[in-house]
Amino acid sequence: MKKILSIVAIMSFASAFSQQTKIDVKADKDQIEKVYPNGLDKFKQDLAGNLQYTANAYQVLGDFKLDFSVDEKGNISNVKIYPEIFDLTFEREVKRDFSRMKKQFTSGKKENVSVGLSFSRGYKSFDDRVNLTADNR
Repeated sequence: MKKILSIVAIMSFASAFSQQTKIDVKADKDQIEKVYPNGLDKFKQDLAGNLQYTANAYQVLGDFKLDFSVDEKGNISNVKIYPEIFDLTFEREVKRDFSRMKKQFTSGKKENVSVGLSFSRGYKSFDDRVNLTADNR
């Protein structure tokens, strides 16, 4: 019985600290629909799904910009992440995750695409915190 209780306690403790990273993808609908025939919503879902493991592994937070080019045949090239990151392994992993989507792209001409990525956790913002001071600082 003690083993079961200790296992349950460890699992509940671990799940409390294993929050998933939320990935918000922002892109111009017209620009994405030129190169991604499944539409903007599917693009957001696919990109966020591909980046989920990397985001959790690196515990990255913040806003990034992902720029890339799609040629006439739908090939992806010139993938860049801004701001530039000190840890090149994170950048390499993001590019690898993004390259998994390469079979989904089509285009009749060369297009340059820019996508906003926002990585966050489920923490409360400062505006939602409980104010314990009387003078509202």
